Amino acid sequence: MASLYHNAPILIVIAFLLLTLTVGIYFHKKTTTLREYAVGNKKFATATLVATMLATKFGGDNMPLDVVEIHNRGINWIFIALSTSVPFLLLSRLVLRMGPFMQHLSMPETIGSVYGTYPRIVTVLSCICNSIAGIALEITVISRAIAMCIPSCAPQTIQYMTLLATAVLIFYSCFGGIRSVTFTDVLQFITFTLVIPFLAIFMIQKINKPFSDIIPFLQSQPQFQLSSLFHCNTRSISTLSMALSLSVVYMEHSNIQRIYMASDVLQAQRVCRYVSIFSLIITVCIILIGIAAFIAAPTLPSTEIWTYIMQHIPPFFKGFLAISLLAMAMSTADSDLNACSVIVSHDVYGSLQHVKRIAVLSPLLLARCATIVVGLSAMFLAFKYNNLLELLRLLINFFVPVVTAPFLLAVYGFRGSSRTALIGMATGIGAILAWKQWIESTTDIDGSFFCMLANGLAMLVAHYLLPQPAGTGWLPPDKIYLQRQQEKKRIARRNKKERTIFFTKENLAKLKPNAITLVLVGIYLIVSSLVSSCYYNAQKTVWACIPFFMLGVAHIGYVAFFANKIPDEAIGKYWFISVLVGFPFHLLLSCCLCETLLVPFILFFTHGTVLLWTLPFYWSLRALAITTGGMLIAICCCKATVVWPDPMIVLPLVGVGSFLVMSVVYFKKQNRIQQERVAYFLQKQATQEAYELKKLAYSEELPTASPQNTLAQEGTILEKAIQNVTQSIAFVDSTTPFLKEDFQSILDKFAEWAYYLKQRAKRQDQLLLQPSIILLEALIDAGEVAYQKEKGYLPGLWVEEVVHIPDTMLGDREQLVRLLFLALNHVRQSSASFRSPITLQLQLTQLRYKKREPLEADGSPACISFPALALIFVGEKSMPTLQAVYDVEDASTTQPVDPFVSPQKVNLHKENLASIVYAHYGFLLLPHAEQLVCLLPLDVSQVREEMLALSLPREAGTQEEASITPHEKTASLATLSAFHDWIPSFESIDPFLIAEILLLLRRCYGFKRHASGQLFYVRAVGIAEWVAAWTDGHAKLVYATLLYDLVRYTRLPLSYIKANYHLIVYCFVENTIAIDSRKRLEESLLAIANRFKESLQKEHISVLYVKLAERLYDLKHASGYKDPSIVQAMAKESLTIDVELAQRYGEPGMAILLKHAAEEALAGDKPTKPI
Repeated sequence: MASLYHNAPILIVIAFLLLTLTVGIYFHKKTTTLREYAVGNKKFATATLVATMLATKFGGDNMPLDVVEIHNRGINWIFIALSTSVPFLLLSRLVLRMGPFMQHLSMPETIGSVYGTYPRIVTVLSCICNSIAGIALEITVISRAIAMCIPSCAPQTIQYMTLLATAVLIFYSCFGGIRSVTFTDVLQFITFTLVIPFLAIFMIQKINKPFSDIIPFLQSQPQFQLSSLFHCNTRSISTLSMALSLSVVYMEHSNIQRIYMASDVLQAQRVCRYVSIFSLIITVCIILIGIAAFIAAPTLPSTEIWTYIMQHIPPFFKGFLAISLLAMAMSTADSDLNACSVIVSHDVYGSLQHVKRIAVLSPLLLARCATIVVGLSAMFLAFKYNNLLELLRLLINFFVPVVTAPFLLAVYGFRGSSRTALIGMATGIGAILAWKQWIESTTDIDGSFFCMLANGLAMLVAHYLLPQPAGTGWLPPDKIYLQRQQEKKRIARRNKKERTIFFTKENLAKLKPNAITLVLVGIYLIVSSLVSSCYYNAQKTVWACIPFFMLGVAHIGYVAFFANKIPDEAIGKYWFISVLVGFPFHLLLSCCLCETLLVPFILFFTHGTVLLWTLPFYWSLRALAITTGGMLIAICCCKATVVWPDPMIVLPLVGVGSFLVMSVVYFKKQNRIQQERVAYFLQKQATQEAYELKKLAYSEELPTASPQNTLAQEGTILEKAIQNVTQSIAFVDSTTPFLKEDFQSILDKFAEWAYYLKQRAKRQDQLLLQPSIILLEALIDAGEVAYQKEKGYLPGLWVEEVVHIPDTMLGDREQLVRLLFLALNHVRQSSASFRSPITLQLQLTQLRYKKREPLEADGSPACISFPALALIFVGEKSMPTLQAVYDVEDASTTQPVDPFVSPQKVNLHKENLASIVYAHYGFLLLPHAEQLVCLLPLDVSQVREEMLALSLPREAGTQEEASITPHEKTASLATLSAFHDWIPSFESIDPFLIAEILLLLRRCYGFKRHASGQLFYVRAVGIAEWVAAWTDGHAKLVYATLLYDLVRYTRLPLSYIKANYHLIVYCFVENTIAIDSRKRLEESLLAIANRFKESLQKEHISVLYVKLAERLYDLKHASGYKDPSIVQAMAKESLTIDVELAQRYGEPGMAILLKHAAEEALAGDKPTKPI
């Protein structure tokens, strides 16, 4: 049993190698292309990419080398180790510019695409040498790890196990491709991230010194003094040069290949950010191991450090330490192997094919052979070089001076010739050779970073001094990078606006705390100031607690004596400043004056809790961060007098304090969400109460027609209508009184009445507009915020800047924000790539509306035009070309049909968009699934008012306005009231929509008369009565009948109907206008009958009902026509055409009524009153 216990490390290593091989084989997928072998399907999860990049970053040399060098160099190597997390932070910003290269397979391909074939070949050679050196370094670590963790093994056994580990990684790298490499990296990453923290804990527990003595001990050691970093000597320069070199060496080809595995630059950016964070955490754990080893054995030689560590950890844990080192080494080696094999197959073979013709080989076979050859070459190099630091420098020297500068310049948009790149590369190679020969040999200063700068400088000098071919120079960043920068500016602008609003009187008044909070914080200030003063260095410094003591007294005194006597905004400002400044200042003062750091530690968590609870997160988090930095500076400045507390007290304190702070953050966030919900429901309740109040006010019925004797007793119907409207008109606009003068006051408020009546109608298919002036910049911001709130992430919006675009437009802000959200959502869902930017371009155009429809077939309508704004939303497609003018009602302006998009899907997405656009008298285009064009007038109120202003009766078919008596006015209003009371007897009719249309009729017609002598609005109501009776109250047809004459006999454009009423009503009106002659009407109905045969529906003959009802009404009022010939022609046409149409398609009684009315008109008899 004891033998098994001591041989456990060997068994653990063998089991790990078998598990790694199993994972590599399991995730092996048959690949048919080199792209799949190199970067996979580019659909890896972000967590998988983070794990494989971290596994590639942390090679097997990191932990052994860092622990040894920390023992030797102290704080200098700690600085170098921490700097290794910087490259990925830089890459996270750099990767946004790498969009043009994301489809490449390797770094040499990127260099070749920019600079040509020969720089690509040089890059290939540099990357191969770099890979071989890196793999040799990892094989050396594998051998040392096995020998170090399993000292009982014979040298021959160690060699065999090293060969076994190397064979395993070569096997799965060769045959599994990038999938096997990636998922074995995940396994290896999990392995060493679990072992390293436990090793750090074991080493800290082995320290025999109290925690209070550790910091003074480290400060007494020369290599751990902070001032040694800032001395201008050879050692400091060497440390800086090595840190700079390491900050760029991780931009090597294997890491760049990992970036190319991402689906796009946004995913790659997230991966790099996560890698930089987790890399820092793992590095800190390794640094703790090195520091603990130094404290435990400061006099040991560096070669004996790991021997000491092995002696002080359990034998069973040695096996886990061995597999952690194997995991770190193998995860980096297999990535280098895969990247190098791809370079040989894709870049070497491809470049040679461009230079001269060679035999055609299988790229996959060549890549697998290259994996074996490179792995064996690295093994031979590992036997020659045993010094890890020397191998690390060799790795850096092969790559950084040669490739990094051309690659960085290419990413930043530099496009140079092959000669320019070769000059730079030659300069880098010559510089590093000269540096190693004359400078590094005597000063031990690594010159890779400086030689990289020489490379880049030589390229720029050659580019600007030598003649260059066309197409070279600097290119602007790609669209994704510009979109992200623009998005950041919009976010910063919104944050700045919020901070500006924060200091207004209204917001400061909201900051005023309640009395309980003031008293509790006051008591806390008094107690904390008195307690902390007991731990100050001298009694003379007790004065420092007085300001905070008085601040607490002031809080309590306000509640006791001045409550509600000072303005709320003043109290809010005082509270904000006192908390934001007072607590951090008291904490920093305690750090400087207290004898022990235990008090500042406690105050940090308690003060931080109060800050987070009382102030908004934006201010409290920043105050806490600044205070933390100030505490560190204060501790460093007062290090000679500081007494460090016992770690057994500090660790529980940190745990409890962190839990307290996180709890406050969580509960405050939940409280804020709850408050927002309460505010939402309160607003909803207020809206409902206002609605109920309006409902109560408008519940009274409109006055009905009464006999003449009743009118004489109770006053005119007009006075009754005015009285009813006056009682409730204040609910339309509560700030404007409504004067009791005449019915015209209703018409003056036509827009408000229309808005209210549409609200009462509760129609979801028709939007209500409340136009206001909107800044386009603010509108775009609001749309982006609405998308973020709805979806949880930003839409990736890129706004193309176009000159001569106005800053504002007039429209309904709420509906336009909703329009932006729907448009962004439509384009995003239709886009092939989920993360591609959505382009929004603003262009000026014009919308043209017809003033009237032609009364004859060959008529040409006049038009009115308004300036309009085109909102063009585009995904990955090109920008569509706009016309200078769009005819909103022109049937020829049709939507292009995309054969690849389902019409049902397009209509589903288009429905809500169209309703908002039409409500703004606009026009909607869908050229493609990823293209959306919304054409909106710049001033929707101007369009509406001019449309209504144009609604004057036409010359044809009208009479000049004659004098109208009060009795006739009363009778006409009685007719409207009677119709309003009668028409809701049909269930499908909406009385509030009828009321709105009647107001519109009265508004547009005035007291103009038809050629028959009837008032236009009375005539429209009479025609609608016949249509309702014949169609059993078909709602939309009745609405269309009332609105039809407005378009036919006035200049009200059809676009007004389209914007304000249901689309079916608009279609009815349009069809009725389009088929205006009896001959065309008959041809249309015959065509419908031939097409649908027996399936003819009432909707198909809607035009017939309207036309026949109109003819019947005019015949029954033929006595009012001044020209008898018109009456005779109308009657003869009715007898020959209308009666036949009514018999064939209409109701049985229609033909009889028309025939009798026509005969009476021809006979010259006075028509009877309609029944």
